[in-house]
Amino acid sequence: MDYKNISKDLSKKILMYLEEPSGWRVAKCTKHISVLAKPATDFPGTVYRAEALIEVPAAKLFPFIYCAEYRSKWDRALQSYKLVDTIDEDTFIYRSITHSYGMGLVSPRDFVFLLHIKKYGDLMTTNSLSVDHPDYPPCQNYVRGTSFPSGYACCPLPGNPNHSKLMAIIQVDLGGKLMPSVIDSVMPMSLMNLVTDCKTGLKALKENIP
Repeated sequence: MDYKNISKDLSKKILMYLEEPSGWRVAKCTKHISVLAKPATDFPGTVYRAEALIEVPAAKLFPFIYCAEYRSKWDRALQSYKLVDTIDEDTFIYRSITHSYGMGLVSPRDFVFLLHIKKYGDLMTTNSLSVDHPDYPPCQNYVRGTSFPSGYACCPLPGNPNHSKLMAIIQVDLGGKLMPSVIDSVMPMSLMNLVTDCKTGLKALKENIP
């Protein structure tokens, strides 16, 4: 599989979602976190965009979001998050396994995905997409989920470089036989929890972040 060419097209698409101003509706919102949604064009589902302000410099926040040494410690939605292959210094294959959700309504899922790092000046992005990997075929223990073009981005907050704006583009097919209404109810809250867990993790691990 030509991971490098996939990464180039993927990065362009994530940047488009990050900059796209129109067509979004508010799916969930608090004082510090907003989750927007719109119909996806990559699959018959919904693409979500979460935005939040984080009181940490972007250079520290960025690796905390995707590196396994951090993410596996703070993301309570995941029972496992591992780097399984390195393509080059900016391109990797990860595998994540979720916990069940909604009092068992959504059983554990596993995802195997490409993750490519792309920087645009002060804007740092991860760009992800489900891929096949010979060492990690679907297994009976978990429902295999599919991640369509997704990613995280962060940049310094204008006028306050010690704070960051965090953005997430998420569009997934959870697989199995879930009704679309179940997915639409689960995803916004999952993104809210992700940001909350990230903030909590930053406070707990800040002394160990380079």
